[in-house]
Amino acid sequence: MNAVAEKFEQFEWLTHGITAKSPIFGQESHSTGEKPLDYQDRLGAIASMDTQLEKSVTSLIIYGEMAKSDYEYIRNHLAKIMMNGAVQDKKREPEHIAIYHLSWLVARMVIDFSMNPELEDNFTPQGRLYYAGVKTHQMAVNAYRQTWKSYENMMVIALETSIKSASSAVEKYRKNTYKEAKI
Repeated sequence: MNAVAEKFEQFEWLTHGITAKSPIFGQESHSTGEKPLDYQDRLGAIASMDTQLEKSVTSLIIYGEMAKSDYEYIRNHLAKIMMNGAVQDKKREPEHIAIYHLSWLVARMVIDFSMNPELEDNFTPQGRLYYAGVKTHQMAVNAYRQTWKSYENMMVIALETSIKSASSAVEKYRKNTYKEAKI
């Protein structure tokens, strides 16, 4: 199994039955003999998570573009990591772009690349900055790499950790749900 499939494997259970004609608020049929998945299972799995970041990540994975407020929550959370780290490390603000704006743009890139890992193979470092929305006149690739890339890495670690924690919570909820269904 490749890394992308492994990363989102547990979330697939929650996406069963979500189609263009969703939501169906009743029983959904499955031929596996398992308890049918319904909206309560999705909400229950999300509610069982410890942090709002995990809940928002799960919502974004399950509902995609429809989870706009969760996307913005994650984006703002990641941007704060960069801004707080820069303040803590006493970094000087970039000359042609405000740190809050740079953080916000890089956070979008981190989310998009984490949710769609195939993007990573298709973008050079300069292409990544362009994808983020940072123009070449605002910051050179070397300046970004030497000064700001470490904060991007911190964002990636935070997001990947929350995906892993959310995945564990989904698996635990799923096992408990099927255990109750067998009783």
